[in-house]
This record gives sequence, C-alpha cells and structure tokens, in this order.
Amino acid sequence: MPVNYNTTATKWALLIYSILTLRHFGIAMMLQFIVNPQFANVHENFMLYTKTYHSLMIWVGYVPAVLMLLSAISMIWLAPTIFPKWAIYVSVVLGMISVVTTLWVMMPIYTQWAITGYDSAQNQYLLSQTLYFQIIPSALQVVILISFLHTYLQEAKPVAKWIFLLVVVLNFYNMGTTSIEGSLAYPLWETVGAKDWLAYRQTPPNLLFGIMFVFAAFCPIFLLIAMFWRRPKEIPRYLVTSYLLFVFYLFVITLLYFVPDFQVPLNSAYALSLIKKLGTDDLIYRAPAGLALQVIVAWMFLKIKPSILNGD
Repeated sequence: MPVNYNTTATKWALLIYSILTLRHFGIAMMLQFIVNPQFANVHENFMLYTKTYHSLMIWVGYVPAVLMLLSAISMIWLAPTIFPKWAIYVSVVLGMISVVTTLWVMMPIYTQWAITGYDSAQNQYLLSQTLYFQIIPSALQVVILISFLHTYLQEAKPVAKWIFLLVVVLNFYNMGTTSIEGSLAYPLWETVGAKDWLAYRQTPPNLLFGIMFVFAAFCPIFLLIAMFWRRPKEIPRYLVTSYLLFVFYLFVITLLYFVPDFQVPLNSAYALSLIKKLGTDDLIYRAPAGLALQVIVAWMFLKIKPSILNGD
C-alpha cells in the first residue's frame, strides 16, 4: 500500500507540536514556581550560580522555546483541515508571547545578574512578567492542544480517548519538568555552597514540588493500567506493557535508591560529592528509561489512524 505523505507529515507535525508545547509548559512551570524563587537564597556563589544557569538554559529552555514556536507555525500548513484555523493562529500568537518573554525579559535579567548580582525588585518583576506572559499563554496553548487532540481522537470511545489523552499530556509535560530537574537543577546545586544550602533546599515547598513533578511523573501508572482495557483500538497491548515496565522501574529505583541515598541526606546537609553522584547516577539509571517512555508514547500516537486525515 503506498504511503500517503501528506498524512504522514500531518501526524508527525501534530506529534512534534504536542511534544514541544507540553514540554515548554512543564519547563515554564518548574522555572516559575521552583527554580526562579531559589535565586533569592543564593549568596555565597551567586555569580557562578547565575552564569551556570544562563549557559545551561540556552539548550534546556531557550532553543526548545523557539522550536516550540516553529512547530506551532508549521501547524498553519500541516494541521488536519478539521482543526479550526483561528485556534491555530491563536496558538501561534500565544507561542510568540511566551518566546518573546523568554528571550527579551528572562534572558536580559539573568545576563545582568551574572554581572551585577541579584536584585530582589527585578526578581519580583521577573516572576510577575513570566506569570502573565509565559505561564498563562503556555497554559492556554495546552488547552488549545487538548482540544485538537480531542478532535484527533474523536473515533476512540470516550473513556479510552480521555485516558490516552491524559497519558500524552502528562508524559510530555513531564518531559519538560524532568529536563529542568536533571539538566538544570542538579548542575546548579553544585554551585550553591554549604552556607546557603539549607535555605536554598527548603525554598520550594515539598507539597508544591510533589504535585508539579512527582505526581505528574507517576500518575500515568494508573492510567496505563486502565489502558489494558480502555485504549484506542490501534494501540497494541505490548506498548502499554512496555510503558508500565519502564515507569515501574523508575518508581522503584527512585523510591528505594534515589530518595534514601540522595534526597534525604541532602535535606539536612550540603555534600558536593553526593550531588555529583546524583547527577551521574540519574543520567545512567533514570534518563534512558525516561527517554523510553517518551518514545513509547510517541509510538502509540503514531499508531492512531483517524479518518479525519483522509481528507488532507
């Protein structure tokens, strides 16, 4: 059977748009509520901390934000014709607002801090601007994306559709939160210093971090169990089983190794060697499994064959 290249391009465009939009929202949430408030508690090595943050954010946050905008623009031409054009244009405008805030509000402040030092008034300005011009636009982008995915999955039964939709949203949102935790936060911890560590460590409330990061990471366990019985018909059971095996592995190794051996000791004292080992072991033992989860969900997504693409 010949390949319909228009259909293939549309599926890939929607998948990439979904990944980058949800990843961007996860990054924005972590920066706004976890990372940015911590600047106020870094004094001993503030210049080093800020320079490290700025250099890491180029690849963790800035470049992906631009790619997210480009993916939204691509939807103007590649989205299924059933998607309303006005919603696509609104998503592009929201993406532009978020990227402009990243490049022309966040970047200049971080650059200035690396030279002149921390300014509390600037930090309050930063948090207010990112709330109104990054968090809210990104959240609205996610709402539009969910409406697109709801339409895309319209042939699936209602329960199966919403279970899979939630898996997609949580999985790719978690892609953003984990990139901040592993690729930004752990290297930053090395620069904090012993004097500031306890105050720095206690800045984000544990409950807030638990909801934004831990809950989003492991909630899909329950959704994937439900997918054994309720899932879009094109998704094979072996993909569901594979996802569950990887996410159970991550849950167990986090609970039995990373929490007691790293997180608990670091709650009471600064230990540079322990922080370095945490970053290394996270890269070795958790990052590959995390990548596997993203690949599996993307594979599930590409398995879907909605009839709405037949008209493209």
